[in-house]
Amino acid sequence: MTTSSEAWVHGYRRFLEARDGTVDIAHETLSNREAFFRTIDERVVHSAWRPDPETFLRNIAQDRPEPGLDEKMLWLLATAKVNQGERFGVELGKLCGLTPTLDTQPEQVHVLLQETYHTRTLADVVAIFGLRVPLRPPPRSTRRMIQLIVFAPIPERCLLPLIGMSEQMGCVTFRLLRDRGVALFGGEPEVAERIRLLFDEILADEICHVGLIEARLGRFGRAAMRALYRWLAPRLAPRMAPECERLFGPGAVARAMRVRFDQAALAAEFPRTAYAFAS
Repeated sequence: MTTSSEAWVHGYRRFLEARDGTVDIAHETLSNREAFFRTIDERVVHSAWRPDPETFLRNIAQDRPEPGLDEKMLWLLATAKVNQGERFGVELGKLCGLTPTLDTQPEQVHVLLQETYHTRTLADVVAIFGLRVPLRPPPRSTRRMIQLIVFAPIPERCLLPLIGMSEQMGCVTFRLLRDRGVALFGGEPEVAERIRLLFDEILADEICHVGLIEARLGRFGRAAMRALYRWLAPRLAPRMAPECERLFGPGAVARAMRVRFDQAALAAEFPRTAYAFAS
């Protein structure tokens, strides 16, 4: 007998085939994602705002931003550091053997490859402003969270509530950064639209990743994930994203994390690119 979770996973696989296209494991590509980036590369968008490269590089190397930075620079640094965290997690996972193979479940193959595309997507956001994200590790607190998930000597199933909580935190953070970026560059409609487009690609995936974890967890596991999110996420957020803490105001990100995480409502914003889990 097929459970509701198994039925959801089968539906998600069909959704991924349509959204991502053909998987090429050898080259770690998804055909529809490659097509998406070709359209991005063919229509380059540049902002009239040009941040000071030295200020950017100096602050990207620090765990906390220096005083006196304006909103645009804080937003750019927050976006670049989110990219560092995504890249660190992907590369660390690869070093530990978390790469797709022919034996990997189809949905996991897509998730692993999507995370790789996310680093490229965020790099494209930063490139709008004439900068590249340097190859540096993310802030210490972010590294510790990722290392705990990758290296913890316990079965993956026991870690799923923590992984799910981190995906939920990602959804909230990406949404906040998307909306602030669109607002900050509203005077440049092409730039604002490109920011929205790129962040929406990531956000839709992250919503699906939360759903996949919920499907893999039983009722008690989902309750544990939600409890972790309510209790731990607001406490971690200020430490993991100090630029966001400065950008949105003291406690603002934590308050956003305290709001009940409604995956279905988030997925409704992306009717063609997100697939919600109905628990």
